[in-house]
Amino acid sequence: MKELLLLLLCGIAFAVPACPYYQNKDYVEASKYVQPSKPADTILQYCNFNFDPICILANAFNTTEDKKLFIAEAIGNNSYENIFQWNQKIPFGKWFNVTKNSKNIKDAWVSLAYFSPSVYDNGTYLLNSTSKIFTKENFTFVVDTRKLGGDCNDNFRICGYDYSVSTKNISSNLTAILSVKSEYLVDRYHLVTHCDLTGCWVTCDYYRTDSFKDSISVSDSKKIKYENFTVKSNYSVVDYYNGLAEVLINANNSNVYFQIGNSTFDKTNYTYRIRYELEPYNVLVKELIPVNKTSEYGLSILERNNFAFRILAPYSPNCSLTIQGHFNSKTISGCNLSNLGNSTNFEKVEIKQPAFFDSLLSLTELGIIFYILYQIGKNVMPHA
Repeated sequence: MKELLLLLLCGIAFAVPACPYYQNKDYVEASKYVQPSKPADTILQYCNFNFDPICILANAFNTTEDKKLFIAEAIGNNSYENIFQWNQKIPFGKWFNVTKNSKNIKDAWVSLAYFSPSVYDNGTYLLNSTSKIFTKENFTFVVDTRKLGGDCNDNFRICGYDYSVSTKNISSNLTAILSVKSEYLVDRYHLVTHCDLTGCWVTCDYYRTDSFKDSISVSDSKKIKYENFTVKSNYSVVDYYNGLAEVLINANNSNVYFQIGNSTFDKTNYTYRIRYELEPYNVLVKELIPVNKTSEYGLSILERNNFAFRILAPYSPNCSLTIQGHFNSKTISGCNLSNLGNSTNFEKVEIKQPAFFDSLLSLTELGIIFYILYQIGKNVMPHA
């Protein structure tokens, strides 16, 4: 009975804890860990992962202006697809400009790398309902496998690590959070002296198992704003005479383009250029550039009142108004005077001669009358 109890007690004493389950097992020994070095610039020095023909020229690029030139040549300013394809192929690595370290988790970073589609506007990223968020992150799980002080032997068991990336949007401030937790166990052995009637001897016996847990959290934030595309602009023919159409354009959207026949009117509040971020990875994004200009061809602007423009142009049934948003556009067409329903907000049009021509006709008639009276008076006067 005593022997059985002793065996049970020995079994309890030498029960070794098991590792909890972690999804990831890779790690780097502390003696082999090296802090990441900054990678080559994806445009200036290493761009052959994308746009191969153009990147042949990139070997000679070495200035910021060269980068802008490359972007202008490689990416169409209005192509969200080209921007997305570029960003998708960027080889993000361990290096980042801002990282955070803990005891066992090194070089941790997370980035709201890009949104697709999106437009950068003075510190805020404009998105629509289809925009997707793309985060990038990295870190290294480092384990110091040197023997612990006072131990004659150690057995390191790497349990592993788990990580997650979450996002939250609070008052149009989007934040990405990288959370990492890791653990490894060390079975520790101490020297133990044993003695019996024949003498004493020393053995390296299991002492205990220590758990080394670590965790870290890093974040990145960007301001965002969701844009809803709403058509607030319209046009209507308000008068017609002698082949000329007087059109009222309510240009309440930022960018509108009106065309009637070969005549055009363009109001542009902004245009775009390509911006690069997160050097040396060079994430690309459209950037809004204010321009605030109007231009016209083959027509005259008779009057402007805030966003309302009254124009005079040669009439054509082929007319349209295109409203351009950041992510959508809409075109409204039709200038058929006999069927105004094809246009937007048309008023009833009365085809008439302008008052100017009526006045001109009256003056002509009066001139003829005065001329006849003059001739009659001239003929009568000699006989007087």
